[in-house]
Amino acid sequence: MTDIDPRIQERRIEIIRAKGKKRLRILLMLVLLILISLAAVLISKSSLLDVNEVVVIGVDSELEELIVAVANIPESKPLLEVDTGAISARIKKIPIVKSAKVSRSFGGKVTVSVTLRKPSVLLSNSGQWFLIDLDGRVLERVPELPSSLDYPIVEGDFNDLKVGEWVPEQALFAIELAANLPPVLLADVSFVSPGDEIELMLFGEGKILFGDSEELESKILAASTILDQVDLTELIHIDVRTPDKPVLCRSFECSYDSK
Repeated sequence: MTDIDPRIQERRIEIIRAKGKKRLRILLMLVLLILISLAAVLISKSSLLDVNEVVVIGVDSELEELIVAVANIPESKPLLEVDTGAISARIKKIPIVKSAKVSRSFGGKVTVSVTLRKPSVLLSNSGQWFLIDLDGRVLERVPELPSSLDYPIVEGDFNDLKVGEWVPEQALFAIELAANLPPVLLADVSFVSPGDEIELMLFGEGKILFGDSEELESKILAASTILDQVDLTELIHIDVRTPDKPVLCRSFECSYDSK
């Protein structure tokens, strides 16, 4: 039997020892990871990370109570199990809520930051009155026409319109137009009638044929100028569908088309 060179023998022993140390390090790392994971689970389930406070930012006390109820976050619920996306989605079902951001912080606090929708127009629809925002969401039903009108009126005829729903898309331009009419024009407009061809119905008599959303600023300027400078007695309509050639009509024999 040939004797092994002592240097080779020593090298083999070093290799075996190195492999043993490597396996030991791997084993220790696995044990450490298991212990850390177990500790994390235990901490997440402990009362230290339970929800103990829900704070709502951006609303009054009455709406705050509603939002807390809709969020439905039990105080004993582990903080890490709070589904912020689902809670936000539930809160945004409240008609007046535009956005809701839900965040968690260690110490057991859940914060709900809310942005509210703002009424832009008053919609007259099949004998009912509704407050609508610029996006076309129905925010609130009003029992009767308010004595002081804080919003321009849009007249519609939409079936079974309910609070929290959205008005039909064809009414969106009429809502946007009504909400952005300049005071000089709004003072003479009784209500805005939606449709493919928008009409502005005037107080007393007559109307403005406004057409579609093209050349919006020019149409508003033309209509405002005529209302400010012209005697409107026996007015049938003012046609600004072609704003550089507006037509004022006092007779039923007038052409309805200004183009």
